[in-house]
Amino acid sequence: MIKNYIKLAWRNLRKQKVFSMINIFGLSVGISIVLLVSSFIYSEATINAGIKNNDRIYMVQSKWKNPEMGYDFSTLAPLAKTLAQQYPTLISNYYHHDGITSIVSKGDKKFSEGLQVGDSTLLDMFGFELLQGNAKTALNKPNALAITAAIAKKYFGKTDVLGESLTIQSFSGSKQDFEITAVLKDPAYNTITHWGNGINNGANEFFLPAASLRFFGRDAGFEAWQNAFIISYVQLKEGVNPEQLREPVRQLLKTNTSPDIQKNLEIFFTPVRDYYLASNNGIAYRMIYALGGIAFFILLMAIINFVNITIGNSLTRIREIGVRKVMGSSKQQLILQFLVESVLLTSFSVLIALILYVPGRQFMSELLGKQLPLLSDYPLYFIIFPLSIMLIVGLLAGSYPAFMLSTQDSVESLKGKLASVNDKVFLRYGMISLQFMVAIVVFAAAIVIDQQVNFFFTKDLGYNREKIITARVPRDWTRQGVDHMAVLRNEFSVAPGVANATVSFEIPDGASASNNNVLYKSSQDSTQGIVSESLFTDEQYAATYQIPVIAGKFFNEKGGVVDTTGFVLNETAIKGLGFSDPQSAIGQKVKVQGSNTLFNIGGVVKDFHFGPLQKSIPPLYFVHVRSAPLFRYMSFRLKTGDVATNIASIQNKWKVLIPDAPFDYKFIDDTLGKLYLMETRMKKASMLATGIALIIVLLGVAGIVGQSISKRTKEVGIRKVLGSSMTGIILLFTKEFAMIFLVANAIAWPIGYLVLNNWLNDYAYRITLNLYPFALVALVMMVLVAVLIFARVRKIAVTNPVNSLRTE
Repeated sequence: MIKNYIKLAWRNLRKQKVFSMINIFGLSVGISIVLLVSSFIYSEATINAGIKNNDRIYMVQSKWKNPEMGYDFSTLAPLAKTLAQQYPTLISNYYHHDGITSIVSKGDKKFSEGLQVGDSTLLDMFGFELLQGNAKTALNKPNALAITAAIAKKYFGKTDVLGESLTIQSFSGSKQDFEITAVLKDPAYNTITHWGNGINNGANEFFLPAASLRFFGRDAGFEAWQNAFIISYVQLKEGVNPEQLREPVRQLLKTNTSPDIQKNLEIFFTPVRDYYLASNNGIAYRMIYALGGIAFFILLMAIINFVNITIGNSLTRIREIGVRKVMGSSKQQLILQFLVESVLLTSFSVLIALILYVPGRQFMSELLGKQLPLLSDYPLYFIIFPLSIMLIVGLLAGSYPAFMLSTQDSVESLKGKLASVNDKVFLRYGMISLQFMVAIVVFAAAIVIDQQVNFFFTKDLGYNREKIITARVPRDWTRQGVDHMAVLRNEFSVAPGVANATVSFEIPDGASASNNNVLYKSSQDSTQGIVSESLFTDEQYAATYQIPVIAGKFFNEKGGVVDTTGFVLNETAIKGLGFSDPQSAIGQKVKVQGSNTLFNIGGVVKDFHFGPLQKSIPPLYFVHVRSAPLFRYMSFRLKTGDVATNIASIQNKWKVLIPDAPFDYKFIDDTLGKLYLMETRMKKASMLATGIALIIVLLGVAGIVGQSISKRTKEVGIRKVLGSSMTGIILLFTKEFAMIFLVANAIAWPIGYLVLNNWLNDYAYRITLNLYPFALVALVMMVLVAVLIFARVRKIAVTNPVNSLRTE
């Protein structure tokens, strides 16, 4: 019997080709979007799922009362190790690591790479799969090195490289060979090996033992309680929970740290399986919620279309119901027939959605900057998801004709009349209004997000970012190394195509501010100070980045010699310290907490955005690199002219002056672009959602107008005979959407305004939200709907009324 129902359903689908195509296509687009977003959510939620014992490994995190004192993802350097040593009944293992960027070479191949230097427990504790080597012993030797398969191929062209060596450069310029003792199978994205260090998109693929820190001159800080910037993990014993570590942590902080740290610091533990979603103030959660919401409403709009058109089609089949009843069909048989038709239609939509997933996956992967899984990558139980959509949507859409129309009186049905159901169902208009509301909010959101992202890239940042490129330089953090770098800078400054050059530890990339320190007047104590970010630069930094100096000089010159003993502050720091104006601060003395040295304020620069626009400009002070020999970058301002030629001149000189280091340059604009990567992705996603929402709305309008035309053909003929014009006929079909459209706008505007204004409030610097996006959306959608209705109605409006009057 089911076979016969399917045959009848197939015939009805073929009979109503246009409506069937609209229904199937609209719903399949909605389902495919849900599948793609679900795959993104699945891949985000399963990050760190492959980590061994991920239910017992916790990341040690810090919560500072003053957020300028440290980061939440790092903690005090010796804390994890000391916990493991002193409380072995609670902790079974630990791992903590430093992050370093240095030059790695093999023959002529030289690259700046991110190095992860930490405990030898890394490979065994987290269970990273090895192609070669022993996880327990691979990192036991000071000159040992574990690399990924991708790195092995990059330097050697093969993965069978156990026993080979790579040369790594230290910060003093010396070099040492490190023996490859393990090759990892390229790990899936995880938060253990992926940290934003500006290289390889934040992925560390070189792993060295903690003993190698001596070679880099970083061994002392790795076990110093004053160092709050080490990433740490502990593995708890079976049955132990993080709450049991609260008292041990309190005791360790009391014994080993200053009262200031104890007062400001709270340690907490996050399961490694949950860390990714919770990190960066839950930005991954927000992206999931945003995309999930978009997918839900797009699917809802597609379902509304499907239900509306299905109900509309069912109302034209009243006589068919009457005939079936007269021929002996029972109510149950009619119900089953309509439900089978609806589920069959939904099945086609699901099948097409699965086909659309293949090209859509690559598109969404590029859009979101994340490779989405293949359908074959999902566990077998995933099939429940499309089957559930097929059944739920199919039964929902078929329920009206199945349970309402099948109860109609046979005689009235044969006359084509509804005994108890009003053809103009308010539910249908309510669902159409909901569609318009969602489309309006999504469309307006796309415009606002686009405006905010454009604001990021067009706002005056307080410095001139045009034609600036940056490149990492070898680190020789000695007095001689700083002197040598100054000589190189001067050589580059006179190169063709270079307007200015500068050496610094930081560039304005939002991620490289080095230290937060309490800065205070010499006449006060540290309790009256302000937490400030320190920037280590030379005297050419302000000139190269064209940062306005509004008082004093950017590191004074005395007799042709640069005074490196002073500080240069920004306006925010001057105000925070209580000076009335920048000029009054010149010549005043300040101190840094933990040091008795008096520093002279030699200059004040205008506030500029060193970090992203999500945050307010913090207090900043500049320290000369000769005073604190730390540097990583050389920045070049190019002269006006051909950019490629100018860069080529720098590259040629680089090969002569710094032959042992690669010239891997980046435009500062590209670097800044990474600060707003999530917002840029959200912009693209909102544009895509807008396009899909409009398509679904217009498909729904087309379907409903088509149904209305088919039911009112004779009425149109009568109106034309009575003298109605084509414009009047078009307005006849337009007016039923006019009120729906007005109601939808009246509801959508305040909802959209509240949601978008709340989103903008997360940014310290933002656009002003007004009614322009909503008015523009209303106008565009009104024109699109009007054009669509005109295109659908025009044919019947110009048809000979005699033909229309013959329509049954």
